[in-house]
Amino acid sequence: MVAYATTGDLAEFLNTIPVWPGAERHLEQASEDIDELLIGAVYDVDANELPTDPKVKAAIIRATCAQAHYIRECGDETGGKSQFTSVHVGSMGYSRNRLISESGTRKSSKYSDRAIAILRVERLLLVSSRIY
Repeated sequence: MVAYATTGDLAEFLNTIPVWPGAERHLEQASEDIDELLIGAVYDVDANELPTDPKVKAAIIRATCAQAHYIRECGDETGGKSQFTSVHVGSMGYSRNRLISESGTRKSSKYSDRAIAILRVERLLLVSSRIY
């Protein structure tokens, strides 16, 4: 699979935040996540299955960068942390947001809200689509 964005795209997207070591891996993971979000979206692609419309291409690049930054900031590359409310092993621990845990509603932490918003604004996702 070809990543939708490069580290150069990421540097431009982040503006004042430096690109981190391992960003290429996060961009590849983010591209897979964006692919999952775009299931059912209709847009023209080239021989490499990349969008041909410059506006669509730019939106997918920005969404991929937002998702890569989200993966980095969450520190949860596998998504495994989102399954637990509280985990402790020795002196190390992880807890989910208390308000989300108490509300009984499960909000997916797999996708960046910003990536979803970028795709929705460009009409690549349905406005009322539910993301789990």
